Amino acid sequence: MKNFFILFYLVFVLIGCGPEKNVRIKGTLSGANAEKIYLRELGNESTSRNDTVQLDVKGNFLFKHKISQPTFYSLTVNDRAITLLAHPGNKITVSGDARHLPLTYSVDGSDDSQHIRRLIQRLEHTIFVGDSLDRTLKIYEGNRNFVNIQRQFEWNYINEVDSLRAYNIRFMEKNPRSLVVIYALYQQLGQNNYLFNEEEDIRFFRRADSTFYRRYQKVALVNTLHANVMRMNEQYNARQLNRMLYMLGQEAPEIALSAPDGKIVKLSSQRGKFVLLDFWASWSAPCRTENVNLRDIYHKYHEKGFEVFQVSLDQSKSLWERAIKEDGLTWINVNDPKSWDSEVLQRYGVETIPANFLLDREGSIITKNLKGDALDIRLSEFFANIE
Repeated sequence: MKNFFILFYLVFVLIGCGPEKNVRIKGTLSGANAEKIYLRELGNESTSRNDTVQLDVKGNFLFKHKISQPTFYSLTVNDRAITLLAHPGNKITVSGDARHLPLTYSVDGSDDSQHIRRLIQRLEHTIFVGDSLDRTLKIYEGNRNFVNIQRQFEWNYINEVDSLRAYNIRFMEKNPRSLVVIYALYQQLGQNNYLFNEEEDIRFFRRADSTFYRRYQKVALVNTLHANVMRMNEQYNARQLNRMLYMLGQEAPEIALSAPDGKIVKLSSQRGKFVLLDFWASWSAPCRTENVNLRDIYHKYHEKGFEVFQVSLDQSKSLWERAIKEDGLTWINVNDPKSWDSEVLQRYGVETIPANFLLDREGSIITKNLKGDALDIRLSEFFANIE
């Protein structure tokens, strides 16, 4: 039996790492003047993983490495860098202008590197728009309407950055299992000016970490992402605790959203009852499981003055209504089709679901995220004191 487990472990390790295979990265760069070109493994600080060759008179270069797992590389010439993602056995070919590499290069032999090229060039477009707006704005310095002009230019740039974010998000949603998602998450508009904010966009980092960490534990940037997510989670939990301590005893922010019949229902309309404000969605399996537990508690305490005010994040009205029917939800249900972009979520600091807040009869927050037996016990205490 012991030998069996040792054999199983060795097989697992071999599957996780895979055999070492050659990766060939070659290319031709026009506009070169016998410069050096650098290949550096991203996320690995060991200098033994870096390589340098001299471009020949025609701008040709060739690198060969042995790798056993996907590897991110930075290819740099004239302080201009592009990122490649190589898998064992890839034969990658790069071409472009050495003087303007990020804007001009093309790549073959690696689908992931082609994905990165499209992300790089979309990012370069946004940077170009920002630089153009800055140059144009200087023309209007001294104009009596300069403040209004500047504000309009700022809005134009914000819209461009929002468009870039939407582009990256669409890529991540379309290619959730591609390691290029990590590159998309860490793009920078300038030095330390990241496109995605660790605090506001933590859900994207968490999703990537849960997808990649178990599968690619030996990939350097996957480990970097995992360490960052662990740190983000600690900071997030601290913020949530501070927020909760601040909100305890405070009046719950108003919510006014549409019920299935289209009528607007306000949270404040339930004053005089103990209310569980619950955030959920039909596509969330944990939420659907919690609905079963909550249904029993609702029937147990509803006649005593307990109500559930449930906010759905569904963007599909039909799927939301179907889930209400399937789960037998007879309490108040409203919907915010803005989903994760909801202002309500921001006011309550909700970043994961299911999430709930228990309100007293005056509409003040008592506690947060009580589920199952914990909620049952707390409600029994409240109503026992009242009786």
